[in-house]
Amino acid sequence: MKKLTRKLACVMMALMLLVGALTGCSTESDTQWYLHKSISLQEKYGTLPQEGTVGNLDYRILEKDAFSCYESEAGYYIDMLEEPDSPYFIVITLGSKAKDAVEIVDLGMDGTTLQIVIAHADATGDESDSKSSPCCVLQVNQMPGSIEIHDRNGRTYELIEK
Repeated sequence: MKKLTRKLACVMMALMLLVGALTGCSTESDTQWYLHKSISLQEKYGTLPQEGTVGNLDYRILEKDAFSCYESEAGYYIDMLEEPDSPYFIVITLGSKAKDAVEIVDLGMDGTTLQIVIAHADATGDESDSKSSPCCVLQVNQMPGSIEIHDRNGRTYELIEK
């Protein structure tokens, strides 16, 4: 009886491994998160332009030193200047404990939802302020209906309530 149970267990494990191999168990390269080709600006242009139009929004990716981020948690928030017709700034931060740099690598409009893909990179250079958080900023001329932000590993970045 023990031999039969052991054989059945071996057969089940072999079947599970086979099914996993045939269905494409995820590997490191399979876990990358991308926008659908039909909405991806990176797909359309080969690389993401620093400024342009996505859907009905005019956008501009600001230089890394254009904004100082001091958020302790990872996520995003919306900022704007206190003047008429000010653009909106979507500030994406990794939080104060992060050591990585961050950049926007793709954008797309899915209906009224602005989708943003970010990527992490090892920080380079001197750290001038240990309180600052790695961040990147997207300037838009108007607010989209909603915003979804993901990193390449599929992590979702939520709105930070201020």
